[in-house]
Amino acid sequence: MPNMDGPTLVRALKRLRPDMAVIFMSGYAEEAFRRHDENASELHFLAKPFGLKQLAAKVKDVLSSVPAATKSD
Repeated sequence: MPNMDGPTLVRALKRLRPDMAVIFMSGYAEEAFRRHDENASELHFLAKPFGLKQLAAKVKDVLSSVPAATKSD
């Protein structure tokens, strides 16, 4: 992204919608990412490269963990 990195974008979005579920996709190791973000425990992580089946499974997993009230937004 030309103007900000992924973690910065996620922090900005979470300020606007703190209830928003986020799947962070990165080529970096998950541990390295979580070490640099104080709220990383609230994020779901999908390591690159991934296939369509892995993406679909992660989305299904995240949606099943989101409270029903936030799914309709």
